[in-house]
Amino acid sequence: MKVGVVIPAFNVGKRIEDVLLKVRRYIPNRCICVVDDGSTERNGNMIQKQHIHLIRHQKNNGKGEALKSGFRWILSDGFDGVLTLDGDGQHDGDAIPDFISTMERTSADIVLGIRRFKLREMPFDRICSNRLTSLFVSAMTKQWIPDSQTGYRLIKSDVLKHIALNTSHYETETELLIKAIRKGFSVSFCPIVVNYDNPISHIDRMKDTERFCKLIIQLIKEK
Repeated sequence: MKVGVVIPAFNVGKRIEDVLLKVRRYIPNRCICVVDDGSTERNGNMIQKQHIHLIRHQKNNGKGEALKSGFRWILSDGFDGVLTLDGDGQHDGDAIPDFISTMERTSADIVLGIRRFKLREMPFDRICSNRLTSLFVSAMTKQWIPDSQTGYRLIKSDVLKHIALNTSHYETETELLIKAIRKGFSVSFCPIVVNYDNPISHIDRMKDTERFCKLIIQLIKEK
């Protein structure tokens, strides 16, 4: 299975270097794409010196737009699947073999990284918001999805070919998941450990909650 990696990044600073260091242990440089979503910090030279594909957005368009740019690259280069992870060091690149083996073992179309919802490992507000959104997604897809908001995923290219994504921010990952399940694509899960040491978060609780609610209403209407 030829897997490409898409890493959306916005003002992640030097953390992207540590992320790439781990990813490159398992994925060749030519199969890695960093999507710089309008960062004011510049790490482009470092990325390009490693012969890693770099896509730059002139302004910050949102994580969903960064993912869509990466997905277009994946499809144009003929990859069988795409693994997405964040550029801020939250996701451990050493889990990449686990994602691939889970997909091969289960023949799933999507493998979701599942975090452990424990107070010692995840902030309380994130536990609450993720549990609530996962309940909504589970109800809409009629199957239990324990962590619908995880950005650490392995997705077969066939899924991307059959789904039109209309959103632009953090809700894009939810949109993809719900639409994929509705079209009959299967989902499996891979346990992951997440690092929350990064104090900087680009999540806007009010705006992103509003966007999530609008997405849910729109998908209910489309059903």
